[in-house]
Amino acid sequence: MKISQRFSILVFALFLFTQLDAEAQNDNRSFFSVTAGYSLPVGELAREKLNDPFAGLTGSGYYGQVNYDFRIARWFGLKFSGSMNKNTTRPQPIVDIADLRVEEIKGFINETTSHTWDTKVSRWKFNAIMAGPAIFLNFGRVQLEGHVQGGYVKVTSPTVDMVGTFQSGENQILVHLSPASTSGFGVGAGASLRLPIAGPLYFHLSGDFLATEAELKNVAVNVRVGNYPEVGIPINEKRFVGVANIGAGLGISF
Repeated sequence: MKISQRFSILVFALFLFTQLDAEAQNDNRSFFSVTAGYSLPVGELAREKLNDPFAGLTGSGYYGQVNYDFRIARWFGLKFSGSMNKNTTRPQPIVDIADLRVEEIKGFINETTSHTWDTKVSRWKFNAIMAGPAIFLNFGRVQLEGHVQGGYVKVTSPTVDMVGTFQSGENQILVHLSPASTSGFGVGAGASLRLPIAGPLYFHLSGDFLATEAELKNVAVNVRVGNYPEVGIPINEKRFVGVANIGAGLGISF
């Protein structure tokens, strides 16, 4: 048998194998995947707002997510997911609020020099367990999935600690924002793309939006300048907060 004929047979066998793999995956009812990627804040966490210690405080970050999809029919099913987000903290909104309060206090302590800040912050955390209906569209070997979800969301704000120093070397400034945690019902929506690799293994691309109305209680930026009494105004209110996630990972169908 000529080499060209053997090569043609090998190519045909490989093509047939991949087609059978694709058909098998399209007939599978369950899909399990793990993804990770880039996260951005959405809502009031991302917008700056004067006298609000949380507005504009959240930056980009990363997330990890576990997904399980079950097809009830060829085009319809359920999606279950659990995700953990960690986003950076941008301290500038706290610095702006602290600067205003320091300027108000300076006159009472006879301080006229400028000051600088040393800042330490932790990360925001946004965790969710969600479930909801999903639709599935097959395009040859590629599968597109879309979903809406509802479930449990827990948001934990960061700790912010700042130490300020006047050029005079007197009247140390201490600023503290305590962490706050709130949980409740959240909503989500998103889509994913499945690209078969071999057998039940596939490459998974996903994008998700998760949000909740968080209720913050007794949260304040506390400022102490020298021996002057500590200044802090507590916040008790609800606000819309969320994250937009985009990432990739691997999955298996069965």
